[in-house]
Parts: sequence; structure tokens; C-alpha cells
Amino acid sequence: MDMSGGHDHAAMMQGMGKSAAWTLYPTLKARMSGESRETMKTAVVPQNIVTANIDAWSNNLKDVNVYRQLPVDMGGAMLDKPANGGFHWLSAREEEGETVRVASTVYPFNERGAKDPTAMFMQQKHELEIIPQPFPREHSRYRANEDWQFLVRFNGRPLPGQKVYLETSNGSMAEFVADAQGVVKVHVPDDFKAETERKGTGGHNHGMRRSAELVLATEHADGGKTYLTAFNSSYGPNAFEKRSLAMGLGFTLLGMLGAVPLLRQRKAEPKSEETGNA
Repeated sequence: MDMSGGHDHAAMMQGMGKSAAWTLYPTLKARMSGESRETMKTAVVPQNIVTANIDAWSNNLKDVNVYRQLPVDMGGAMLDKPANGGFHWLSAREEEGETVRVASTVYPFNERGAKDPTAMFMQQKHELEIIPQPFPREHSRYRANEDWQFLVRFNGRPLPGQKVYLETSNGSMAEFVADAQGVVKVHVPDDFKAETERKGTGGHNHGMRRSAELVLATEHADGGKTYLTAFNSSYGPNAFEKRSLAMGLGFTLLGMLGAVPLLRQRKAEPKSEETGNA
């Protein structure tokens, strides 16, 4: 599979299509700035794709601003925060000759009470789509060593047997195949290295959540055109990683405590023998 979608790599890096060094697939990167929640701003930066606008869909389908087109400048496209928060589907599209390339991602504002984004996800937005089934809700996220399902469809119809490719910023690559309903089960790889002490933390890593990026991509030819679509998101370490470590330390501590009476008994034995000889 031609991961660049038939484009010259140098040409893809020009204009607004900044480079995501770990993949050649088109992706969208959300970058936050601001000193407080009130002043926080979100910029959506297209990577490996040249586009003038970012399309944004709100999960509140009754909102008059359910769909917005955000212009892209040198800093990306500014994503305005809706009053009720919630989830946003973001996508960028590039057409060149007979090739159509699309990058999509979900941006959660994480406010409580946000409406269920399933209906918004299922609305057709482009010809070839990869749709989460479902997307992690509230403060959850994708995690290593978990299985998640995605629907692959073309013009609103499932694509059974379609190949979907996975890449992560930690260096993993994998291939999956959609079932008869166009659903592919993706296993998020456990590719985080052992956590080490970070410089400048004074030996403490508390409150720092490790994270990596993943992208799913697929390609389909129809009517003389080639379509490539990619869905990207972030994921964290295995949810049981720290729990397993804590349990291991707990069992070690219990073992050490259990050995204390034996050590005391061994120390007491020579004194008992001396007393008996006397």
C-alpha cells in the first residue's frame, strides 16, 4: 500500500500540511494554549495533508452551529468551544487529480452532560470513512493492550474484507481485516517502554500521564479515483500497568514481613543450645 496516497513526500510537507515525523498518513493534531480553563484555546493543525479548512461537527445535532468550517492559517484552525462542551468530529480533505485524501479525528471537550456522539459519528461526511464503534467516553481514552472496534464504509455502506493499517508514534505497525459487517477489531499495542525518571521532575512523575499517538488508515479505489482515509487519536499505557506494579510490590512486602519471624527464630536457636549445654 502506498502510504503517501501517491503524493511526492516533499510536496506533502509544503503549505499547511506540516509533517508528523512518525507517519506519512494524514493526521490532525490538536494543540492547546492558555494559562487557565477560561483562556484555553485549541488549534487544530493538519499534518501530511494540504488543506485550507478544517470541517468541524458538533455532537449536538440540534445546535445551529452543528457544522462549522474553520479556516487554516499558519497556526492551524482555531476550534471554538461550544457552550455545552461535548465531542467534535474534525476532518480535513485534500484532492489532487484522481486521489482523495482525508484526515479525521475526534476532539472531546470532556464536559459532563455532553450528548451521546454516536449519531453524529454515523452521519456520512466523506466517501471512505473509519468510524469508532464506540469512542471512549468522558475522561477515558484508548489504552495499550485493549481491543476496540471501528466501522469501515464507503458511500455509507460497510466494506467487508477491507484492510486497515495501524501505526503508532511508539513505532508499532499492524494490519487488520474488516469482517462481513465492515467492522474491524483493532488491538492497541502495548508498546510503551518501561517508565523512567524524567529530567526536571526531581525523581517524581506524579500527575504526568504518558501518551502516544495512533493512526488507522485504509485505501479504496472506485470510479477511477483512489480514496485514502485516516483516523488518528491518542492512547495511554495499559490500565493495569501501575496496579500490577503495586500488587507486585505488595506481595514482595508481605513476603519480607513473613520472613521476619523465621529470622528471629534462627537467631534464637544458638542461645537455646548454649543454655542447654550449661
